[in-house]
Amino acid sequence: MTPVLRVEALQVEIPVKTGLLRAVRGVDLDIRAGETHGLVGESGSGKSLTALGIMGLLPARARRSAAQLRLGAVDLLALDERAMEDVRGDRVAMIFQEPMTSLNPAFTVGAQLTETLRRHRKVSRGEALERAAEMLTRVGISSPRTRLAQYPHQLSGGLRQRVMIAMALLCEPKLLIADEPTTALDVTVQAQILRLLAELQRAMGLAILLITHDLSVVARVAQRVSVMYAGEVVETGAVADVFARPAHPYTRGLMAAVPVPGKVRRGAPLGTIAGVVPSLVGEIDGCAFRARCPSAHDACLRLPPMRSVGDDRRYRCHLPPEVAEARA
Repeated sequence: MTPVLRVEALQVEIPVKTGLLRAVRGVDLDIRAGETHGLVGESGSGKSLTALGIMGLLPARARRSAAQLRLGAVDLLALDERAMEDVRGDRVAMIFQEPMTSLNPAFTVGAQLTETLRRHRKVSRGEALERAAEMLTRVGISSPRTRLAQYPHQLSGGLRQRVMIAMALLCEPKLLIADEPTTALDVTVQAQILRLLAELQRAMGLAILLITHDLSVVARVAQRVSVMYAGEVVETGAVADVFARPAHPYTRGLMAAVPVPGKVRRGAPLGTIAGVVPSLVGEIDGCAFRARCPSAHDACLRLPPMRSVGDDRRYRCHLPPEVAEARA
């Protein structure tokens, strides 16, 4: 089955004072219809820039390249900015980390929702308002007509995020990219937003790329996961397989750093990964994780291959599958 999104060898490079920042280094992703694909990793691993690279929303100085970047049958690399604007918000949409900075404080919720719809659909302002009110109701916002007349600062964080979800889904896209959609929300509202996304996905047949640093969120809502480190994907596969038997040492370190109620003794230190992420300015020789890896050896001075474990599981490491499985 053709994936909704296929990304092959995506690179994002940004010139900085000290050289060339290689923020995203050869990322491969396949997002399938109707699935939630989690993209996880610590802060600075390149998750958000990967999403912005897909959407064509990178900073002006950034350079994007890829062997393949396709949304269904559409070659995104072949589109100019005008054509890409036609795709964004229509066939692919994105929810950003902080809804207060994504919504324009000078315009009402209704004005922003109708602008999105009328950009991609030939409808009158009245029809657009009707559709916007219906979508607000669908995402769980009561009194939608009242909300349409309000400004973003008059809404709570949870309501603003629901407005962003409504805006993203107005044109019924095939793919939704959600970049840390629950980061600024309290735990109760986080659960509500995640449940809402799952319900909308089932109803609309959405494919979702969920970007987060929270492994528990991925375990709860995603079917497949890709783990990023230092700008590249180091492991990918079904969530159940990756979390039960992590093959890459970095994935194992992430899993070990998650406190488990009932298993972590009170007062005991939490799990950590020793060392720091290497600088991504300039070339990185060999494995980017080797300085922090308890399994590092001489072969790690060379770039590790992407190995396969079964039909749908891959990891980037010199450890052969049988050794990775045994250590996991």
